[in-house]
Amino acid sequence: MKSWLLGFSLLFSGTLHSQVSDLEHWTDAYISGLPSSQHFRGNVLVEQNGRVLLKKSYGLADESWKIPNTLDTRFEIASVTKQFTAVSILQLAEAGRLSIQDPISKFYPQAPASWKGITVGELLNHTSGLPNNEVKDFTKGLAVPYTIEELIQTFRDRPLVAAPGTKWAYTNTEYYLLAYLIERLSGQDYGTYLADHIFKPLGMSNSGFAETLAIVPQMAQGYTRENGRLRLRDYFDRSLEVGAGGIYTTVEDLVLWNRALDTPGFLTAQSLGQMFSIHPPGNYGFGWFIDALPVRRIYHEGGDPGYAAFEARYPDQHMLIVVLSNEDDSPVRDLSVAIVGHIGIASPNTR
Repeated sequence: MKSWLLGFSLLFSGTLHSQVSDLEHWTDAYISGLPSSQHFRGNVLVEQNGRVLLKKSYGLADESWKIPNTLDTRFEIASVTKQFTAVSILQLAEAGRLSIQDPISKFYPQAPASWKGITVGELLNHTSGLPNNEVKDFTKGLAVPYTIEELIQTFRDRPLVAAPGTKWAYTNTEYYLLAYLIERLSGQDYGTYLADHIFKPLGMSNSGFAETLAIVPQMAQGYTRENGRLRLRDYFDRSLEVGAGGIYTTVEDLVLWNRALDTPGFLTAQSLGQMFSIHPPGNYGFGWFIDALPVRRIYHEGGDPGYAAFEARYPDQHMLIVVLSNEDDSPVRDLSVAIVGHIGIASPNTR
């Protein structure tokens, strides 16, 4: 019996090693074959059934000093941040501080009359009808960062684009308001709340909220291409996206994050169900896009000047793929879809 188990273990180990090696070689070839206009630099991680199938770094974190990306390199993840904001709201709901059905006017007394029917849940799933904000001065944060209240003022007096709950439209404005709720109800600033209630409890030691002008160790430099030539990104005021963007992290920290969301514990089963369910009229949950065909995919993409991110969960296949890049034109979505296709999972390639 022992010899049979040993033989099975060796066979399984060899099969897994072969699968990992094949995926790494295939991904290397795919990235090497990309045209110069779609160059990829960054980190890729694929995990299935708790086993890492691919975990690799590509390209340079810093062109000037020729520092390569490593698995410890930190990247800004832009709108992937929204799922962390959503979980923070669900935590506050579990603690009895708010209800998803509460009107936002309950917590934001300055709300205009047109906002009276907007609920917290409609902010989470982008059906509030709020317009996108229009910030005129993108350099203000060089001196004094924007406050959340200042961000809200950029759209507070503008008319709704639709009646609450009737139309889906992806905007950052809803997540600014959610960040406001987090700060008001917790008594902590947004970044501190994330650190105390998400990053530290989950052991995400390489993650944080990038404050304006903060120097973050091990952070990849962000790059963009202009007329085909690579250059450093322009200054970007992170205070412009609190709640909607601004988190930095690593591929390995995002594995810890997703494992915490696999089963009830970190959140209740009810909260997980709300987050990972489609809330019509859009194909969006709370902080995640959701595809149903041909297979279930729960995902989000992020893009800011100098950075691109794509994270996808395939719950029926128990698979996670994370692609982070420090070049904003990097084909993070296409790379993710191609890898999953190579593994043998049909994946939708639509937003």
